[in-house]
Amino acid sequence: MLSRLKSQTRPLVLMALRVGSMAAKFLLAIYTARYLGLADLGIYGLLVGAATMAPWALGLGTTEWTMRQIATMPREDAAACITTRLAQPLVLHAIAQPLAYALNAALGAPIPWPIAFAGGAILLLEHLACDASDLLVARGRAMFCAMLLFVRAGLWPFALIAAGMIYPPSRSLGWLLAFWIGGLTLACVALAVYLATGGRWRLMALRPRWLLEGVRESVPLYIKDLAGALNLYLDRFLVSLFLGLELTGVYTLFWSIANVVHNLAVASIVQPQLPQLFDAARKGRESFRATERRLQIELGAWTAALAIGALVLMPLLLPLIGRPLLAEHLSVFWIVLAAMVLRTGADSYGYALLALHRDRAIAVISVAGVVSSAALNAVLVPLLGLPGAGYAFVLTSLALFAARYWLTRSAGDGAGKSV
Repeated sequence: MLSRLKSQTRPLVLMALRVGSMAAKFLLAIYTARYLGLADLGIYGLLVGAATMAPWALGLGTTEWTMRQIATMPREDAAACITTRLAQPLVLHAIAQPLAYALNAALGAPIPWPIAFAGGAILLLEHLACDASDLLVARGRAMFCAMLLFVRAGLWPFALIAAGMIYPPSRSLGWLLAFWIGGLTLACVALAVYLATGGRWRLMALRPRWLLEGVRESVPLYIKDLAGALNLYLDRFLVSLFLGLELTGVYTLFWSIANVVHNLAVASIVQPQLPQLFDAARKGRESFRATERRLQIELGAWTAALAIGALVLMPLLLPLIGRPLLAEHLSVFWIVLAAMVLRTGADSYGYALLALHRDRAIAVISVAGVVSSAALNAVLVPLLGLPGAGYAFVLTSLALFAARYWLTRSAGDGAGKSV
């Protein structure tokens, strides 16, 4: 009975921690829009997009490959593989960031150097923390990862907002970036302490041949990661290009609020059950079908509840922000929210395909999605303005959902095979 109660309350605890982190990001977006301006919010949104894309671009597709490998490994093997995988971003950032700085200098510093250097630190620390969380989730450490996320994303926004209320000169982009780096540093220290305790440090080892094999086998997943990154954040860059930073700030705020639904549902319901999903896929079709069906029902219920909450909450929040431009484009929020619900379903079936080892199909669908997103945004944003970005998001998410759903449902007994 105690075990059953624990399993029932675990999603609520995970969701509470996620709510804290999402609430902090949400309040940060409101604070930035009100006290720093929509242009600074637009820059912050672009940095968030870059920080999210960096693990996909420099991960070489090995994150999900490693998650699938270590989910059922013995403890000592998993520790060595996790250590090896976390060394990868350190090496690649040491190569990529100096090249990026050189390019910025050659172009006459279009990105101001304070933002460039702060952005570089943020990209590295976010990459390390994100990869570590994903790998630990695959080992069943979802609770620790949720707490780590709160440290890296939930604490510093509250501290920044408090500083801004007490000391008005701190209401600047520079202070925001400094607090962001501070929160990430604290999270990395907490992660290092965790890895160094309980005898885990004795199990740390490097297995470069294993990682090189993973890089070779992860090519389809890498294509999927690159396509997914472009598909997810291409819209805000195109909005910035066609409509300017202020409307980018509007879109970023609406997207950030709607994204709370996706993050809470996927991180609290789907990701903690990935080890069971991977194991069920290895056991065969019937086991996988039962696990996947139960997961989708639970996810659907939570997603619907969260989306309804967002629908009710949004009109109440706009007067608190005090930006007329947001109220003028409120209809865009409804469109983005609908797209985010579809994206939640699409991503859940994406994890199902990963468990089934449908790596090449995952890559093909993702590339088709980014091509569709680029084409739709390129046409609809200049034609319809900001609503065009929302409609492009809806159509792309719907297509991804339909393709992944169909492929998951049509999969036969070939768990562990590739198509």
